[in-house]
Amino acid sequence: MKGTVKILVAGVGGQGVVFFTDLLVEAAMHADIPVGSSEIYGLAQRGGSVTAGITFGEHTHGFLEKAGVDILVGLEPLEAQRCAAYLHRGSTAIIDNNRIYPYAVNAGMEAYPDVEKFIEFLKENIRKVVYIADDLGSLEPAVRNLFVLGKLSEEETFPIPDQYLVKAIENIVKPGSVQASLQAYKAGRRNNELMYPVKKGW
Repeated sequence: MKGTVKILVAGVGGQGVVFFTDLLVEAAMHADIPVGSSEIYGLAQRGGSVTAGITFGEHTHGFLEKAGVDILVGLEPLEAQRCAAYLHRGSTAIIDNNRIYPYAVNAGMEAYPDVEKFIEFLKENIRKVVYIADDLGSLEPAVRNLFVLGKLSEEETFPIPDQYLVKAIENIVKPGSVQASLQAYKAGRRNNELMYPVKKGW
């Protein structure tokens, strides 16, 4: 690959951000693509914000700067919203509508932000938005994340070919869960949303 591709993965503790990051790093190594990843934050508190930075290409590092992320993967929509400042006009955002309400929302002290309004904002200001609004049922977090990975794998700016992602899944996922994991991944590779035009003004 030429140049670098920077990805930010955002979610909450217990949702599988580490697992998702490990899959990407493993797949990049199989594909012989230089890769670097950042520290993972918030793991000590289940339900707290967790982010991981991954850079593919020469002279890689995992730490990402504001307006420097090419692809944002939001495993939870509020956590994706917290990371909006890392996007630029040419970015892609893949956001799963898997809402995990923080304590303040569950206690009735705060309202959960309007996700659809945030998605519309992104559609007007970045290159492409893939919003997973479908009801995926009661999938376990790891399997749900593989559906999201399938969406990511279809993006033209994503550098890792499909076969290396499959190999990473086969290597990392527990043997009894490999088949279900591959099915979720392949399901995610279908029906990506169309590209939305960039509007001036960001």
